[in-house]
Amino acid sequence: MKTSTTVSRIALSLALAFGVAGAGIVLTPPAIAGEKPPTVSPAVGKPLQEAQALLKGNKGKEAAEKATAAVAAAKSPYEIFVANEILGASYINAKDFPNAVKAFEASLATGQMQGPEKVQRLKMLTQVHYQSKNYPKTIEMANQYMKEAPTDTEIPVLVAQSYYLQNNFKQASESLRAIVKSSDSAGRPVKEDTLNLLMSAEYQQKNDDGVRTTLEMLAVRYPKPQYMKDLVTMYEKTLRGGSTKTALDVFVVKFNAGLLTNAQDYTSLTELALQDGLPGLAKKVMDKGTADGILGQGAQKDREARMATMANTQAATDQKGLASGEAEAAKAKTGEALIKYGEAYATYGMFDKAVAATEAGVAKGVADKDDAQLRLGIVYIQAGMRAKGLEAFKAITAGTPSAGVAQLWRIVSQNQKS
Repeated sequence: MKTSTTVSRIALSLALAFGVAGAGIVLTPPAIAGEKPPTVSPAVGKPLQEAQALLKGNKGKEAAEKATAAVAAAKSPYEIFVANEILGASYINAKDFPNAVKAFEASLATGQMQGPEKVQRLKMLTQVHYQSKNYPKTIEMANQYMKEAPTDTEIPVLVAQSYYLQNNFKQASESLRAIVKSSDSAGRPVKEDTLNLLMSAEYQQKNDDGVRTTLEMLAVRYPKPQYMKDLVTMYEKTLRGGSTKTALDVFVVKFNAGLLTNAQDYTSLTELALQDGLPGLAKKVMDKGTADGILGQGAQKDREARMATMANTQAATDQKGLASGEAEAAKAKTGEALIKYGEAYATYGMFDKAVAATEAGVAKGVADKDDAQLRLGIVYIQAGMRAKGLEAFKAITAGTPSAGVAQLWRIVSQNQKS
């Protein structure tokens, strides 16, 4: 049973295409040079004339009976075409939309309708089938239409939705990714709803990689906090069981993306920063949480105050020893210590020194090259050198924890570009 809303939409589509009483019906196919205009036999012409007269009197049901007789008598493609056009118009007048669609499909199938009229008819039939929830016919008509109008941007979405609504999620995903590819190539924006449908289709297939890549597109193209939050959550699951440093890295991404929302988040990040020897980061986190009214308000305010004091004290001591510590690190055979000092400089906003120390550390060589490239890319981004940061990330081995953290930084930095 169709809802009244659906019926109204179908009626509107057909009425706009053909007119309530059948005005606008195409009865003459394109003329062919050197040929006489096509005609119909009296057996077809007489009932059609009667049907048209009845349509003028707004008697669609009676007109349909006459036009049905004409269809039965029709022999040539042109007679079948004309008879079904009038029959379709009669059914529209009688508000019998399913039979109207069948008649217009029959007239289209004769091949007598060409050019813009054929293209418009195919599009209308695609839309009407979709509105009436006949999804296989929607796809059938749409495929014909898209051969005639390959640049259309509306109908491919109906095709993808039709696959989805038939639970053919694999085909829906393929169709939607083709839309994204085509839109990107043409420089057209992809609608947020389209990407959400793609993500849902991937989810239905339990394709975590597909969900993640779609979430990444949403987070960049429609930078809403929820998309970034969901994306970070996905990465946390894949990185779970990794090092404490990886956990700290993900927390820092959250901090930079504005995703820390409660006191536990802030204190957990502070603890990890202190454990990793980055009191400058710990101080920055505590200062932000306090300024935003998240820390220092609840039952843990005394503990939070002690953590803030610890972060401030250690940061003050750390800053005093940065220069001498870096000088000692420069004497080491490998670059790990220099990279660590580069990371520390960045927490105090000393980005020139941070970049120099990190570059020097990478140049010396390190055991974990992926982590070194990650630190280099991050410090470039923090210093406002995003292009160089993204270039540094390219050297990271795919599938590693460092690669996952780097991808989050790509997205966060994209959203923060001025």
